[in-house]
Amino acid sequence: MPLVSVVMSVYNGERYLREAVDSILRQTFTDFEFIIINDGSTDGTREILESYQDERIVLIHQENMGLTKSLNKGIALARGKYIARQDADDFSLPERFATQVSFLDRECDISMVGSAVQVVDKSGEVLTTFKNPTGSSEIKEILKKYNCFWHGSVMFRRECLTSVGCYNERFGTAQDYDLWLRYSEKLNLANLPEPFYAYRVSPEAITFKKIVSQHRLANLARRLARIRSVGGDEIAELEIYEKESLKPLSKTEKFEIIGNYKPWCRLLIKSGLLLDAKEMMSEVFRYHPSRIFRFAFSCAKNINSPQLLTRFIEHA
Repeated sequence: MPLVSVVMSVYNGERYLREAVDSILRQTFTDFEFIIINDGSTDGTREILESYQDERIVLIHQENMGLTKSLNKGIALARGKYIARQDADDFSLPERFATQVSFLDRECDISMVGSAVQVVDKSGEVLTTFKNPTGSSEIKEILKKYNCFWHGSVMFRRECLTSVGCYNERFGTAQDYDLWLRYSEKLNLANLPEPFYAYRVSPEAITFKKIVSQHRLANLARRLARIRSVGGDEIAELEIYEKESLKPLSKTEKFEIIGNYKPWCRLLIKSGLLLDAKEMMSEVFRYHPSRIFRFAFSCAKNINSPQLLTRFIEHA
């Protein structure tokens, strides 16, 4: 019986998949199974995964179900005392599992642990390091405002599933945020201060391709947490959300979305990744309420000027 079960779902992830898989197989801690769900990929994902002969890999091919259902399927198959996540476009540093297992073995009152992360570009070059709150009390307060865990960096105890459950399958995105909020209501959580995970910032990532869904479902996760805190009806709130989600974005929502993604655009510009920055800005700024602003950016985005791009961000 493995001590750790690693769960990863991948859909058309051939570009970075081998780097992600190799980072798990090269962990200094070796007592794990690696459950990989190929979620109906149509690119070279299947061939890449089937090229591995490591007996720790448990490979599942299925028709496309989406990330949330795939993760729940992987977790249902997990046999380990601890369950770790990994995303298919990121990678883990070699000492990640050894450090997280040691931490959970030692800190019996902590049910889940993440870490600081290195933010890397498409080629894996480190752009910056993001540190997260480490103590459970601080984490619980911050979670009421925003998600302070990187999804792929976490490891949690199997018993979390008994006391709280798995991912809510009504969340196509932000499913991790909803689950951490539910964990925080009953369990103690922590982040390691050192980076043991590398998050790839790319306009192709789910975080940036599903901007509206991410924003609205993160808000829903917070609303449900507030309702639970006063003993309210979650089902009724979910029904309200489903009606609201059909409405166009409000002006407030548009500015909130732009504000959420400005730091990522600044980071890409600062790192000299102008093409990536412009691609991300094009995705984000199409939600800007002002048609004049959208037109001005469409005219200027072909100019390779960091200063000009930064001015657009500041005035968005």
